[in-house]
Amino acid sequence: MTLAQTPGHPSSAWKWWIAVVLFLATVLTYLDRQTLSLCAPMICDEMKLTNEQYGQLITAFRWTYALTHVLAGFLADRFPLRIIYSVAVLVWSAAGTAAAFVGRFPQLLLTRQVLGVGEAFNWPCATRLVANMLPPQDRGLASGIFNSGSAAGSFAAPFIILPLAQLFGWRRAFFAIGCLGLVWIVLWLRVTRRGTLAHGAVRTPPVPEPRAAASGSGLVASMRWIRQVILRPGFWMLLLVGVSVNPCWYFLNDWIPKYMHDQRGMSQLTAGMLSVPIFIAADFGNLAGGGLVKFLAARGWTLRRARGTTVTLAVLLILPVAWVTHVPSAIAVVAMLGGAAFGITAILANYTACQQDFSFANVGAVAGILGMACNVFAATVNPWVGRYVDTTGTYNLIFVLIGLLPLIALVAIITFDALVWGRAGSEKKSEVAA
Repeated sequence: MTLAQTPGHPSSAWKWWIAVVLFLATVLTYLDRQTLSLCAPMICDEMKLTNEQYGQLITAFRWTYALTHVLAGFLADRFPLRIIYSVAVLVWSAAGTAAAFVGRFPQLLLTRQVLGVGEAFNWPCATRLVANMLPPQDRGLASGIFNSGSAAGSFAAPFIILPLAQLFGWRRAFFAIGCLGLVWIVLWLRVTRRGTLAHGAVRTPPVPEPRAAASGSGLVASMRWIRQVILRPGFWMLLLVGVSVNPCWYFLNDWIPKYMHDQRGMSQLTAGMLSVPIFIAADFGNLAGGGLVKFLAARGWTLRRARGTTVTLAVLLILPVAWVTHVPSAIAVVAMLGGAAFGITAILANYTACQQDFSFANVGAVAGILGMACNVFAATVNPWVGRYVDTTGTYNLIFVLIGLLPLIALVAIITFDALVWGRAGSEKKSEVAA
């Protein structure tokens, strides 16, 4: 029995406060990432980097971020989250501060790789903790809350990073943002200290082992796990969602300030500030994506119908971005990108909730495997994006793909819900209640 089903707690408010702490951790991850994209013109000028080399910096992060996800998910399922999360934040914060002292491109590349190792733990740990604390109908909103930290971090970044970079240089901006991780670690250790209700959730209940594992047959246990996770069609639907919608979100974070600067002729400060309304919209998308499902479910809608309707509306908001390069007005461009950001994050909130619905015992591992796959895809694509822009001088094809890829996510989520909450619905409900 998890804390989500434990009777007798006088209040569940503490669970939502923990979701806020997870939100703050996600804010930190995106502040650290956005430091590179917002300072890109300064860094590229100082180090004489091409667009392709800038893509390699993004890729360096993506590869280690991807490859560490599986380990992060395994550890999140089996060991105390309180310690794992603290160490992860310490690692990625140290990588951020180290970037302030690099002298050459390979050294900066190395700091991005270490940043990826630390940040790979954020989503598996947060997803595991939400599954520990909350029932299925609440997980979408809680996932939306901590996911919204990505948009909030991207929104806050120009106000924090650009003034620091303009006044003191890009190196001190990296150093200052990296040091914020220490503040979060102190907060996390305090709110999850022994004697609090949260302490029980971050200790992570043991994952139920298959009988084969109990009898000592590791091979049979592994095969059982593969059948329960990898070989189930629902897993492959989640994989389709991840590789179709996550790269769209990564592109908005990694390339939009540079696109505004290079293609729209804006100053570094203006380009960064114009990304603010885009990420405000993304924040609302995270909350609306999970909140609408909860709202509709509370009024008698099935989870399948509520989530399908929400994701369909989100996709309709994303489609217009395919034509963004043909729009001359900067205000219209920002509005279209904001609509796309709202839709993308609404899908991501439901995608994260789907992971928690899929297999409670293996939430961290599933999140880790899916996170690895999505980031391998993104790591492969980013140098190609830079090469395409260097060769053609435009982003035309990139925006067309961003507008159309979420259609794949829509079909995959609807199929996933049909598999999990359809004919197998009674089984799944029994599993959740167990």
